[in-house]
Amino acid sequence: MATILEAFGELLSTSAARDIGRAVGLKPDLVPKGMALAGPLITTALAKKASTSAGMADLMQLIPKDGLGSILGNLGNLGNLVRGRPGTDVTTSIFGAGSTAIGETLDRAAGFRVSLLLGIAAPLVLGLVGEAAAENKLGANGIASMLAGEVDRFQKAGGEGASLVQAALDAGRQAIELKGKYSPVQWDSVRLAPVAAAHVVMMADKSGPIGSLKEINAAAGVIDDAKRSASPASLLRVAFESDFSADELSKYASGRTPADALATVRDAIDVVERYNPSDALQFRRLVADVATRVANASKEGGVLGIGGTRVSTAEQAALDAVRTVTGQV
Repeated sequence: MATILEAFGELLSTSAARDIGRAVGLKPDLVPKGMALAGPLITTALAKKASTSAGMADLMQLIPKDGLGSILGNLGNLGNLVRGRPGTDVTTSIFGAGSTAIGETLDRAAGFRVSLLLGIAAPLVLGLVGEAAAENKLGANGIASMLAGEVDRFQKAGGEGASLVQAALDAGRQAIELKGKYSPVQWDSVRLAPVAAAHVVMMADKSGPIGSLKEINAAAGVIDDAKRSASPASLLRVAFESDFSADELSKYASGRTPADALATVRDAIDVVERYNPSDALQFRRLVADVATRVANASKEGGVLGIGGTRVSTAEQAALDAVRTVTGQV
């Protein structure tokens, strides 16, 4: 009988690779390479999940009772799955809060977006596990043993793929551990620090609708740039992996003074210095850069600010206050 990973590889015909590539935006020749990482990655994560009673209970809920049948439909091919383009729910259930760090680690190491394939690979692997469990009449312990054997064989085979899978899972674990150091209130202050810095400058000299939009886009651009250059399991990448929610942004929509906002920045810097000192300098620089970019985004006239842009005296004072708090004077 074929192993789970062998059966997974057999699903990927040339036409399937072409269809999957078209669906996710990858060249067809990259699909088999990506799936050769995605399948073992998911299997390894499932094996780890099955190693605890709580994780096994979650896994049993993910495994389809009729194997691949409920996934591929009556056509018996990948057509339905590809057209359905599964979302991130399944992969998040498998990888947890480290999903983004795992995907980005794979992408950077492989040189293309393997993460685009995880939402398709995950239900296929789960379906194959379900089929094997039904065929061999396996209960929870049997499934856990089967998955452990799959991972053991894959790791013993060695090679670059085994190293990449382990590196990705390590990044996911590190991301979860990083966030776990902070209380919800502390994490909230870390995420909101750039927003608070932007608020200090924007409230110093309010722009019109167009100017405000430029300022908001400028702040978002700084954060996006920082995320792209940060390592997948670093503070900057983990803290800002998701966009700000309307609820988060509303905290500075009204009723907050510049002093409140500066206190948020100060609290965030203090807690980052305590829990992630190696990331503190980058974090300070990010917050200061957001304030600087906002100040320079839309104003004309006034004093000559950083980068040669003219900002108002009030904005310059607000910017100086943020830069003092962040230590980026």
